[in-house]
Amino acid sequence: MTKSPEKSAGPASMELTFEVEQFLYKEARFLDTEEFHAWLDILTDDIHYWMPYRYQRYRKNHVEPTVNDMAYYNDDMHNLKRRVLRNDTGTCWSEDPATRASHAISNVEVEHTDNPDEYKVYSLTTVNRNMNEDEEHLIVGHRTDILRRVNGQLKLAKRKIILDQNIFMNKSLNVFL
Repeated sequence: MTKSPEKSAGPASMELTFEVEQFLYKEARFLDTEEFHAWLDILTDDIHYWMPYRYQRYRKNHVEPTVNDMAYYNDDMHNLKRRVLRNDTGTCWSEDPATRASHAISNVEVEHTDNPDEYKVYSLTTVNRNMNEDEEHLIVGHRTDILRRVNGQLKLAKRKIILDQNIFMNKSLNVFL
């Protein structure tokens, strides 16, 4: 029986953890400065970027979301590129004026997987989002990533984001977490 590449195979060294943290900080900077094409370049071609809708459930009724459930994001590279290109048109009404966002990444944990070129990464993301004159939103999420080493460089291959909010109060969602 073959093990899943996402199954943990042990904790990472301090050097690898530092490299992963620097990758995540660079990614946050690309998103904060709207360098979306540079952000796309640090994703693998087979990326799965997924933020399922969160349902409020009693503890005894714990059910994990699946990719078939409702989601805010359930995107591959093609869909992510379309989202970025939409911003490039200048006709995206929800981005004029532009959203101002600041990403803070914390609680980073890195684990080896059974694939020597992939790492499972847990982190928290807090995004402070400002729109128009007076709209401010704080978005907090727990992320589980798979980072893959491609030609010596780390790239994001998979991301699952679980928001702390059950009800998303924003008018639009045009930030990547």
